[in-house]
Amino acid sequence: MANPLYGQNKFDNAVDANAKWYQSSELDLTSTAGVYPVFTVPAGAYVLGVKILVTSAITAGSADIDVGDGDDPDMFIDGWDCSTGSILAGSIVMFGGASGASEAGVSSGKYYSAVDTIDVDINTVASAGKIKLLVQLATEIPSSAVH
Repeated sequence: MANPLYGQNKFDNAVDANAKWYQSSELDLTSTAGVYPVFTVPAGAYVLGVKILVTSAITAGSADIDVGDGDDPDMFIDGWDCSTGSILAGSIVMFGGASGASEAGVSSGKYYSAVDTIDVDINTVASAGKIKLLVQLATEIPSSAVH
């Protein structure tokens, strides 16, 4: 384990201090199947995490949702079935870690050298429900946090 007294954790602390959570635009999961850009990532930004905020209760049916970007359509979430049941409004769904959701994705995030969008790909629509993405974004990270 790194010793914070010797500066090994200063860069991590600088990243954490500059990261903020943002909400995307809302998306109706009963919309026509397709790719919907919901959040713009600026050039030079780090996406450190993506979660789903349920804004209107979801009734899954046989839903199949991916979340990715222009390079990888399921980079962050691959094959979310909306928990094969219902999810109440106000719920936050996280992927990996201690979450009940087991869909694959990149848990460590991604650096964006150019502007891109985070997209929700509705492969199979849900019976009901709306979501927003919660995106953890860091835009100002020092080149060296060890002084």
